[in-house]
Amino acid sequence: MAESQSLVPVAAIVDLILGFVTIALVRRSSQKEWVEKFAGLLIGWILILKGLEYTFTSVMETIVANEGLWIIDSSNDLQDSFFRFAQRTCKTISILLLVFLPFIYPYPILQRKWNIKVVTASICVLSLILSTISILTNYRHSDGEWFLLIPGMMILVLVYIRFLLMEIETGENSHRRMSLVAGLLLIAMLGEQMTYWLAQVISINDDFLARFAVEWSLWDPSTFGWLGTNLVLSMGASTILILLVFESWRTYHMGISGFSTIVYLVAIVGCTAGIVDYAIMDIVRSCVETECESFPAAFEIWYDFTSETLIYLFTPLIFMYILLNFDIIDSDASENRWLTRIMVILMLLIVSSSVIELLQSFLPVPEMISSAALAMVVAIFIGWEERIMTNLMREGDTVSQKLIEMDELIVPKIDERDYDIMSASMAGTVFFTLIICALYSAVI
Repeated sequence: MAESQSLVPVAAIVDLILGFVTIALVRRSSQKEWVEKFAGLLIGWILILKGLEYTFTSVMETIVANEGLWIIDSSNDLQDSFFRFAQRTCKTISILLLVFLPFIYPYPILQRKWNIKVVTASICVLSLILSTISILTNYRHSDGEWFLLIPGMMILVLVYIRFLLMEIETGENSHRRMSLVAGLLLIAMLGEQMTYWLAQVISINDDFLARFAVEWSLWDPSTFGWLGTNLVLSMGASTILILLVFESWRTYHMGISGFSTIVYLVAIVGCTAGIVDYAIMDIVRSCVETECESFPAAFEIWYDFTSETLIYLFTPLIFMYILLNFDIIDSDASENRWLTRIMVILMLLIVSSSVIELLQSFLPVPEMISSAALAMVVAIFIGWEERIMTNLMREGDTVSQKLIEMDELIVPKIDERDYDIMSASMAGTVFFTLIICALYSAVI
């Protein structure tokens, strides 16, 4: 049996490619409403920051020859390294971008001509402040920034419920697009935490956190950081249960849909994971009671194929689907269409090959068979390229068109330079915070 392969380097490549291509396509989509353009830039920078975070994580994995996210402890020299500071900084900035995205898309709460300036300034200032505080306090308060996500999650949940009920009441499919994009964003933001929903409901996640605090001795969260970690786990549990209840109600009235199937699968994974977690509680508590026992190999494989695959491979695909299906980028324009096609096929090929490699890492599959399987996947994607693109493209009105029809969207005159200023400000903020990380790691 081969060693388990890390998905972090693949996630870094996928997110960085998709992020840069998204920003390039948004800049070419001059005819889009401000909602789509601003949301596209925010999603693009979220992907870039996640890609940078995974890049620094991958470098640390290579240095310590250990796979997985939790590789920092007091026994190695990475605890005060630039890579650790940079990884945490990029994670903080990406969370702040997620915090502000629901205020803009799909139902913009901020609808003024100054909203791009205010949101950009808020993200940049908070990024500098929180990143600096985290470094100086040795990340004891990190994960406390999840508290800022509460308003955004409430907005997305309320948008999802409102338009799902309107669809059931009126039977109009256009309402489904609003609830669908809100639900997809919830899964993209909290997908990992959703797979732990049963463990959070029966209150055994705290035992895992206690084990991590002992096993990875460098992780010493403050009460505020500990509450932030529990908060995001609770948000994931509550949102998947809300999606499960309302999708079941919609399925009863309107029939099952693709998104309903995704919700059911995530809920089943979370339920199974909770049962598995409960079954190994003796091993989990061993770190606190005696000495740490290793998790069973089957347990590691399970999380490779559920939580980690959702985080590293399927989350960027969800964002790509939102960008294309809801027409955030102008994929029909001749100058954009070729780049969009390349992006879609490249993303699908990378994800497919990664899944095949992951299977091969613990199944006794000869390389010849895996190579043949990859060749079949390539042939399918090339042969069905037009059908794949057609299914990914939008099937109805954009979010802004729907809101304009409902007379719930203001179209202020926004200076086109604001979009360029937003990208330049984000690039400057990322560069400056990484400089702070480099300087601090050099002087301590």
